Amino acid sequence: ALEMHAEHAAVAEGGCAAIACLARGSDGRCEQLMRAGATARIMAALEMHAGNAGVAEGGCAAIACLARGSDGRCEQLMRAGAATRIVATMEAHAGHASVAEQGCKAITVLVMESDGRRDAFKAMAAEELVGALAQRHSGDACVQEAAEAALDAMRLRLGR
Repeated sequence: ALEMHAEHAAVAEGGCAAIACLARGSDGRCEQLMRAGATARIMAALEMHAGNAGVAEGGCAAIACLARGSDGRCEQLMRAGAATRIVATMEAHAGHASVAEQGCKAITVLVMESDGRRDAFKAMAAEELVGALAQRHSGDACVQEAAEAALDAMRLRLGR
């Protein structure tokens, strides 16, 4: 549905949410989703519906779920432009706490265990963005927790 009806924001939102749900807790399903082209569909949805907060939230959640627990999937997602999409999405929807939370979760998962991926996010000023979003949503405990985890992950250096 995500491919056939990509122009419909509601389909894109539902498709990203479905990918996130399917990817939770199962490496096997994550691998199947990756082979089936989930990455390209998520990136296309985030680009095509850049102004839709529901797609933004679902897309970031899907990226986080697919990336969790696999350096290989993290690398695939990064090569497909996940870092750029996440940062752009968080900037475009700075007023939406749910987008900030899911974006921070995606950053945290992607930068773990990789100085290279960490540096890619830092080069896009992701630390500053996450800090600003944490401040903007200071009353939201979920954003605070996700932002703290993202900042900690971006500040960590391996082997030191």
